Order: sequence, then C-alpha cells, then structure tokens
Amino acid sequence: MYKMPGAGVGVAGGSVGTLASTGADLGWWLAVGLLLVVLGTVAVIAAHRRNRRLARARG
Repeated sequence: MYKMPGAGVGVAGGSVGTLASTGADLGWWLAVGLLLVVLGTVAVIAAHRRNRRLARARG
C-alpha cells in the first residue's frame, strides 16, 4: 500500500489529508463525527430552551 509522506507510525496524528488518503483509523473518524453530532444536538436544544425562556419572560 502506498503511504503519503508523513504517514509513518511514528507521526502522532498526521494531517487530515494523510489520514483520509490512507484510510487510517476509521474508528477515530467515526467517533469524532458522532461527537460533533451530539454536540450540535445539545447546542440546538440549549438554544431552543433559551429562546423559549426569553420569550416567556418578555410576556
């Protein structure tokens, strides 16, 4: 398999392009994607509750 420069085992993290092109650590990408979805959902719920509370306080 072809490895891009900097894709060696000794490199901690590497770049996004290197990881994506080698398909390295697919589980890590899935975990980051899931974390972003959860954080986005929490942010939307918090904003909705805040807006509802402010609207109720205004009368």
